[in-house]
Amino acid sequence: MKIQQLTWNQSSWTHTKGPDSVNPDVVLFFGGTTPEDTSTRYSGLSSVFPDTEIIGCSTAGEISEYDVLDDGGVAIAMEFEKTEIRTAGMIISATSDSVNAGKVLGNRLEGENLSAVIVISDGSIVNGSALVEGLRATLGTDVFISGGLAGDGGRFLQTGVSFNGEALPGQIVTIGFYGTSLQVGWGSVGGWTPFGPTRRITRSESNVLHELDGKPALALYKTYLGDSASQLPGAALNFPIMIKPEGESDGEGLVRTILNVDEAQQTLTFAGDTPEGYTAQLMMASYESLVEGAGAAAVHASEATAVGTEGDRLVLMISCVGRKLVLGSRI
Repeated sequence: MKIQQLTWNQSSWTHTKGPDSVNPDVVLFFGGTTPEDTSTRYSGLSSVFPDTEIIGCSTAGEISEYDVLDDGGVAIAMEFEKTEIRTAGMIISATSDSVNAGKVLGNRLEGENLSAVIVISDGSIVNGSALVEGLRATLGTDVFISGGLAGDGGRFLQTGVSFNGEALPGQIVTIGFYGTSLQVGWGSVGGWTPFGPTRRITRSESNVLHELDGKPALALYKTYLGDSASQLPGAALNFPIMIKPEGESDGEGLVRTILNVDEAQQTLTFAGDTPEGYTAQLMMASYESLVEGAGAAAVHASEATAVGTEGDRLVLMISCVGRKLVLGSRI
């Protein structure tokens, strides 16, 4: 495997690391906080790699080596010797289409020796947990699935995903890796700490939370935010919720990050489902807990991929804007 890294420099892409020339099977890029800016990043890459699959998305910052860039761009061109690559994408217009989108994309990728799938998805329309549910329904549990949702800085208005063209809202792209030579590992640790009373989700629709303990979810949530409530939805990134099936006391539960609030309906919209009957508890974070979580995730990923083997290695790091707001310059 050969890997070439490029960085966006105001108006063009510059080769910053790796061999001088590659014949990539796929190029991943991240950059721009609006679909329009992300489309500009794509146009620059398409002139460098005119005959290659190019996939990317808008972000809330781009991770490049030891730095996090703001409204810049980073790209990775990957050439494989023994691994086959296939891609599949589609656009949805409603959150309720997320499960079916996962099933459709899973069907398109399904094939012999499929070992891993990377998902790059819209982050303003798509329900992430429902999308994964659909993929799992088709691909089963043996196929590695990872990826992330696009960002738009801290605006929570519209994200864009590029699939061999301009970045579009509602777009989901999946990349399938086929063969037995590629080693893939993963690590995911939050570092958020639950606090306050545990409440029951008494009314919800998919990823839209209406009521906790029979009370309007947004009004109850605001009581915990205090003065920060006026800064919603951005302030909510500092206070996600943890959900668990009712009666389950062990384990870390599932973290749900708020995407938007509806003042008129008094609801909270999350990046994943919030099923009725589950319990919910607010979470907060400290510098130390988030840094420790990232370190634990790195250890988990490296232990799974036989560190010390020869050949290029790529770490695809996916963080969230909530962590960035808490950590600031230490992100």
